[in-house]
Amino acid sequence: MNRSYIQSGEELNTLNIRVKYSHLVGYIPPTGGAMHSYYISTLLQVLEPNNVSRAQLLDGTGLEDADPQAAINLTALQLNTACINALEISKDSQLGLKFGSQISIASQGIFGYAMMASATIGDALKLLVRYNRIILPSIGIELQRHDTALELWVKASHLPEVLERFYTEVLYAAVINSGSILLGRYTATSNLQLGYAPPSDISLYHKIFDSEVRFNALRSAMFFDYVNLDLAISTSNPIARDIFRRECDRLVSRDSNGGMVSERVQKILLQAGSEFPTCAKVATQLHMSESTLQRHLQKEGNRYQHLLDQLRYRLAMEYLQGTNLPVAEIANLLGFSDAANFRRSFKRWSATTPSAVREEV
Repeated sequence: MNRSYIQSGEELNTLNIRVKYSHLVGYIPPTGGAMHSYYISTLLQVLEPNNVSRAQLLDGTGLEDADPQAAINLTALQLNTACINALEISKDSQLGLKFGSQISIASQGIFGYAMMASATIGDALKLLVRYNRIILPSIGIELQRHDTALELWVKASHLPEVLERFYTEVLYAAVINSGSILLGRYTATSNLQLGYAPPSDISLYHKIFDSEVRFNALRSAMFFDYVNLDLAISTSNPIARDIFRRECDRLVSRDSNGGMVSERVQKILLQAGSEFPTCAKVATQLHMSESTLQRHLQKEGNRYQHLLDQLRYRLAMEYLQGTNLPVAEIANLLGFSDAANFRRSFKRWSATTPSAVREEV
């Protein structure tokens, strides 16, 4: 893509592009904290047979029973509390499936539009991993390559087991529900494996995920055949994709309500420019000792160096694919002392080289 066009006087207005995409769903969906308002209203719809009030759902969150149309910017902890309330009131172990089935990509604001503007299913999945904290702030999402399929799995072992299962099923059901918008057909998954025993009635699992569901797996994961990852998305638009990704980056960088320490560390790193702070300096900004920070990160399944490497790799790919900057200059922007150190780190992150990435562009 020609980024100089995006940054010129001919740059398309983000709102205009959003309006263009809104014809797909009939309205312009919320962004930022308003997305959580959508979750609350959708949860209440799913819980309607249980006669759950808005006050009951928000009990313990510290939020008032405000106007249902008002935007709510829940923290990760507040969203967790509302979901736990829903689970306890409904006594429904499959509430995550029902909730996720009501969530479509079109409801996810700027993030949803970024995915809809992606070129392929594979590109959309990468965005899901990159920006998942915007929509489900308490969990992490990982992609892992295997011989015949790409594995999508949830990192949420720091959560209570019931909440980890709930969010896992919300995510996988929402992915299936969004497939019709991205492809104009069901979805491109190969199968689903769940790391727990099956309930007495598994008919809802088969209805949502077809017959390819296996329980008692080593971990819960959704698999995508590689051939399906290259399927073109009907609403793809490279100019809109770039603009929406920038908007997502701004949402992530200014979100100060993250419930996980990992998320707060990522925010500090995103705002650091090329002078990335040490772990000790980040700990000071978070008003804790370095050992306490490392302990929190370990509990969440992370390490400071891993978070820093993730950000550097992401930025490196954007510089390599979207600019003509020399590798030495990219290395400097990412805080490396020289290009050789950058190349070694990039090879460790990606099993390929910066020059190989440039050749593919």
